[in-house]
Amino acid sequence: MFYWFAWIILRIFLHLRCDYKIIGLENIPKTGGAIILSNHRSYADPFTVGCAIHYRRTYFFAKEELFNIPIFGSIIRALGAFPVKRDTLDKKSLNYSIKLLKDGELLLIFGEGTRNLKKELLPLKAGFAFLSIKAKVPVIPVYITETEEILTLKKFRPKVTVKFGKPIFCNSIKEFVVKATQALENLS
Repeated sequence: MFYWFAWIILRIFLHLRCDYKIIGLENIPKTGGAIILSNHRSYADPFTVGCAIHYRRTYFFAKEELFNIPIFGSIIRALGAFPVKRDTLDKKSLNYSIKLLKDGELLLIFGEGTRNLKKELLPLKAGFAFLSIKAKVPVIPVYITETEEILTLKKFRPKVTVKFGKPIFCNSIKEFVVKATQALENLS
């Protein structure tokens, strides 16, 4: 309930604050698990991508430190975030991710592993590929633009675009990383 209430408020905010465009939404399956693989430009990215998908709830990783911030940690948890320990093998987060995907949920992953304001993608981390293969779900690439302008007042109505690509299926981690990188670059 809180998720959809927040979704409505954030969606209205995005339309008022930005020139918010969504392209390729038909590539998000109506049912079944899938990984939404995105580039990462700002703290606004999780809700910018999540608000683009109006018919499914989206879950996402968030760095563990964010859950230690009073009130904020509870809010992002209610919005579908769950903690991940970065730069280590976090079995608890991996197992939870696989469970979500096998239960038919959408999982948003920022494949670069950190925010990146450059036009060029950072090398993708292979975790998304491992999860996709393990849970037997597709990866849907998504490229977002100008989200770094949402929470600042530097630009009036920045042109924020959320562009979803076609689902990717692979059987090897290496092949997944190559195809996903290529798909994200093509969407940029």
